[in-house]
Amino acid sequence: MSKKKITLSMIFNIFVIGICIGLIVYFIFSKDGLKDLMLSSGNYAWEWLIAAVLCHFCNVIIDCILTWQCIKEKYRKFSFMQSVKTAVTGHFFSAVTPGSSGGQPMQIYRLSRMGVDAGFASSVLLQKFLIYQITATVYAAVLFIANHNYILSQIKDSFTVWFVAVGFLMQLSLMAIVILAGLKPKWLKHTVRLFMPLLTKIKGLKYSQKIIRNIDSKINVFRKSNKDFFKKPLRIALYTAEVAIQITLIYSVPYFVYKSLLPNGSGNWITMLCAVAFVSIVSSMLPIPGASGVSELAFSMFFGSFFTGATLKSATLIWRTITFYFTIIIEGPMSIMGKDNSSRLSSKEVREVISKAGKNIEE
Repeated sequence: MSKKKITLSMIFNIFVIGICIGLIVYFIFSKDGLKDLMLSSGNYAWEWLIAAVLCHFCNVIIDCILTWQCIKEKYRKFSFMQSVKTAVTGHFFSAVTPGSSGGQPMQIYRLSRMGVDAGFASSVLLQKFLIYQITATVYAAVLFIANHNYILSQIKDSFTVWFVAVGFLMQLSLMAIVILAGLKPKWLKHTVRLFMPLLTKIKGLKYSQKIIRNIDSKINVFRKSNKDFFKKPLRIALYTAEVAIQITLIYSVPYFVYKSLLPNGSGNWITMLCAVAFVSIVSSMLPIPGASGVSELAFSMFFGSFFTGATLKSATLIWRTITFYFTIIIEGPMSIMGKDNSSRLSSKEVREVISKAGKNIEE
């Protein structure tokens, strides 16, 4: 059974890697791709790409600062470099795992090796997740309201309507789960149990009961974490402001790519922020590492009206390189560099640390 699981995992990873390589080759060598762009004699302002890269770099720095601020509330000796290791570990494993599911567990593991209590680490990461999710949703809602004419102009056929509706529905569902877990945990537990008969039929009673217990534990952790955190309104306001700056920076990358490839273009920055918010929502549809394939398709859909036919493919590749491939190439090695305070844990100990995190915080 274990061999079968490993084989399926390997096949899935190879499939995703194949998609990434195939997309890179396509965007470089196909007609009007990056190769044609480089060989053309167009008027390009490549210095704007530096601004795009800096936006992504500053986004990472702010996340490091936010992690450092949260951990230092209890661990005064927690250094900024330790927060950098923690943040880049989360970015890398979120990028290479389905639905960004590996980011937080690996951060808990990393923090535990630095001497941070697993329960406290879990609490901090849940708080960060809550703030980011709510801020991102409100941010997107404000952009959509302010740019409703642009939104209506992009919905041109039934496929686009379905694509956007499903993505937006998934985002709203996640928000509902976050809100219920924080404010009405009993409601969420009752809702989860509605799916138990179906889960039992598919996986069996023992497995479904284990899943329900695991979900209940995570809901309790989330509730306890939020209850303590909401007693600090000024700190919440600070963290929310930092996250809003983070989102603005990463959403601004396509605009700077646009200014690089089309220096005289009249594209509006605010409208492009709205377009990126759309891309982000749509990309959450499929739990594929880095939303490979979906992100590129969504970007082409929503930015096709800004870029020309000769620059759209190049813009898509440059945007993905800065926001995704850089994370793997640069932050990946950074996430394993250096030594932590404690000795390296075995794979069994890693699983124990992550599984006990929820129990520790409840205590």
